[in-house]
This record gives sequence, C-alpha cells and structure tokens, in this order.
Amino acid sequence: MEFDAVLPSVGQTWLADLGPNTPLGHFTVEITFESPTQVSFEVTGGAIKGRKQTMDYTSAKLRDDLYVVRWTEPDAGDHVTHIEDYAEGTCMASSVVGGDFIQLSGTWTRVR
Repeated sequence: MEFDAVLPSVGQTWLADLGPNTPLGHFTVEITFESPTQVSFEVTGGAIKGRKQTMDYTSAKLRDDLYVVRWTEPDAGDHVTHIEDYAEGTCMASSVVGGDFIQLSGTWTRVR
C-alpha cells in the first residue's frame, strides 16, 4: 500500500452517484480534486443538495486504479472515507454524519 499517493483524478471533477435508496434520497455529488491534498465537493442530488465544501484529504493507493481517500468536512465535522475504483468506475463511501454511520456505493464517472 502506498500512502499519500497522488490520485489520477487531480485536476479533474468526478461524479459519485450513490443511488436512490440512501438515507439522503438519491444522493449524487460532484467531487473536484483541486490538488494532491485539497478536494471540493458539491452535492447535486438528495436531501442536502447544494451543500459545498473544500477541505484537505489524504489518500492511499491499494493497487493500480484503486484508492482510499479520506477527509473531514470542516463545517459539519462529518468524516468521509471513499474507496474509488478508477478501472471499474465504482465508488464506495463510508461516512459518519451527525454521529450516524452511513455506507453507500455506486458509480464513479469523470465529468470534467
């Protein structure tokens, strides 16, 4: 495992479509990797649509095209861990949101 790995998505925006049956409704979020250490997101669908934040993240490469990405959202204090599979186009998100553990999975698609 390679810690502090540079993601192949740096400088790009990706859409995580985590499905219609989540505690937040049909949850979609665009994630922009601004640099090897900073990420921004905008929720584009679901109960918290319109929420935006920018924060630092850490990453680890598990194998070619498979990464673990972690951040803490500064405004809400929510903790998020993504497993991003660039080869398969899938994403799994595990989050602690307001003290509740949520685990979601869905598609991972580059949008720009």
